[in-house]
Amino acid sequence: MPLEIGKWRGLSPGDEGSRDGGTMSRPLLTSCLALALAACASPAPPPRTVLADAPPEPEKVDTGPTSMESEIGGLNEEAMDQAFASLDVDRCMEQRADTVGGKLKLKLRIDRRGGARWAYLSRSTLGDRGAEKCVLDLVRAKSWPRPLGGEGLAEKELSIDPRAEPTALDERRTLAQITRARAEAGKCRRGVPGSFFATVYLEPDGSVTSAGVSVPSEKGEDVADCVVEAVRKVRFQRAPKPVKLSFEIR
Repeated sequence: MPLEIGKWRGLSPGDEGSRDGGTMSRPLLTSCLALALAACASPAPPPRTVLADAPPEPEKVDTGPTSMESEIGGLNEEAMDQAFASLDVDRCMEQRADTVGGKLKLKLRIDRRGGARWAYLSRSTLGDRGAEKCVLDLVRAKSWPRPLGGEGLAEKELSIDPRAEPTALDERRTLAQITRARAEAGKCRRGVPGSFFATVYLEPDGSVTSAGVSVPSEKGEDVADCVVEAVRKVRFQRAPKPVKLSFEIR
């Protein structure tokens, strides 16, 4: 039966408390309307949950056992000075020419037991391969102070005075011969990078009486003898008297 909403307006004041059989009270009508509206309204959808992709887990790399000891350790400076001073370098100069002398710069690596793992001359103006090898043999045979926390690297410069000072020859006066010596020595490299440094003693006719060489690394010692022999084969420019000549081999 349809609701007759208009009849609510025609009631007299005395009739407010009662209704016809076909009429409804105002509160009842309001409740019905509210229920009807509630029934028509659809419930709100539940909130949507968005799942974010988890960040990729970093790949674990096994680096092996962790070592608490570094590869290169420390050396006691005072003990090393005493060890270098005990080298009998003068023995290496016996039966050498009076003019043979110069500066040597030693480099060596000392293992954990105090032995020389390798040794070489990073600079030498001695000009006598036999004397240079003698000094290196002394270094390799010596028992050195043990490094702390790894192996040790040491460097020392030695100076050997000649009994008679030689006359130095300027390399600019014999560039052609030096170029030839570099080319011959280059055949000995076997892939060793860096610069060698040669020193030679020359007779007045330009022939080499003695030669020595310093090397760029410990690997250079393997080819040092070959480099010296290549330089000795070169005939240099004549001079009025015996001279000493040093030049780089690049």
